Amino acid sequence: KDALLEVAERYLEKIDLDPSMTEPAKKEALMKSCASMFVTSHQSVVENSNKMLLEMKRHNYVTPTNYLELVTGYISMLSDKRKELDDAAKKLRNGLFKIDDTRAKVEVMSVELEESKTKVLQFQKECEEYLVVIVQQKREADEQQKAVVARSAKIGEEEVKCRQIADAAEADLEEALPFLEAAVLALNSLNKKDITEIRSYNKAPGLVQDVMEAVMVLRGSDPSWPEAKKQLGDPNFIQQLINYDKDNMSDRI
Repeated sequence: KDALLEVAERYLEKIDLDPSMTEPAKKEALMKSCASMFVTSHQSVVENSNKMLLEMKRHNYVTPTNYLELVTGYISMLSDKRKELDDAAKKLRNGLFKIDDTRAKVEVMSVELEESKTKVLQFQKECEEYLVVIVQQKREADEQQKAVVARSAKIGEEEVKCRQIADAAEADLEEALPFLEAAVLALNSLNKKDITEIRSYNKAPGLVQDVMEAVMVLRGSDPSWPEAKKQLGDPNFIQQLINYDKDNMSDRI
């Protein structure tokens, strides 16, 4: 019996019979109980085999190999069953995860569906309102068409007036061109000495002040004498004025 126990314990000490146990003493007790079960089973088979021989004159040979097969068979079956349980647990976890995931998606889709229903109802209401607006706008467009026809004659009169205004503007332009040409000639006659003299003023004379403020406005700068003096110090100042694109000034200027 002791030899059988030792053999079983040697095999069983290589595996963890109950991973949930953490106390070494309990693990040891479980292993010994399991080994004792193997011994009891083996001895029971031996006793019943001897009894069968006496009563029925039939031999049933029980060898140490049978005992080893009992122990290793149990260990193998335990491993297989644990794997089956692990696989089943994994499938169960995956199934529960998919159920939870599907439930969450269904809840989100339900909310989105309710929102979509609300939007559809809102769109339907807006379409009905737009239809009313379109009918009203068509009625107004018809009335405006009638008004356009009625105003055609008046537009003709306004075209004549516009032509008169354009002619007057053209006349004003022709009158202003000599002044522009004179200004261009005056600009071309400027030299560095003139610029130096103007820049030397701590406070510019009235006309000089007015002219430089106008130049600053045209250049998009601060219309002040300090800013004008600063720009007068630019060696290319005269050339920049000569090259100024006077034909493409903005409406703001």
